[in-house]
Amino acid sequence: MTKEPVSQYIIRFNDCDPFSHLNNASYINYFMNAREDHLVDAYGIQLKDYAVKGLGWVVTEHQIAYLKPALVAEKVQIFSRVLDFSSSYIRVEMWMTDDEKKKVKSVLWSTFTHIDLKTGRRAEHDPQMMELLEQIATARDSGETFDQRIAAMRQQPV
Repeated sequence: MTKEPVSQYIIRFNDCDPFSHLNNASYINYFMNAREDHLVDAYGIQLKDYAVKGLGWVVTEHQIAYLKPALVAEKVQIFSRVLDFSSSYIRVEMWMTDDEKKKVKSVLWSTFTHIDLKTGRRAEHDPQMMELLEQIATARDSGETFDQRIAAMRQQPV
């Protein structure tokens, strides 16, 4: 089972600023769409199936770094992986590279809190989700901060 799914995207004209750079806010849309694709393609998880059960995840935090511009009509690769999790949250790292996977363009850490959609309150993951998270979470230094991670990515190839 893959721990770091990847998808290719093309930067669309309507998502760019007047300088032909991907708009800062659009990066988050690209990352969220990629993660949703990764959930389906790599793990067979459809978010709508959870919503039918009255469950879902909400973003409770984003940390993003813009390292190199993504340009209109450029092909990019977007990766994602689970950094850590608990019974009620998942922290995911997503990063965008050029099509050759050599230059990191942006990095996003997102924390998703599992909730009961009827009450809006925190909910616990079921045993099957916990088992999946155990299998796909990446081994890393749990004390590493976002800024430390960005500094490391700037110094190393993808």
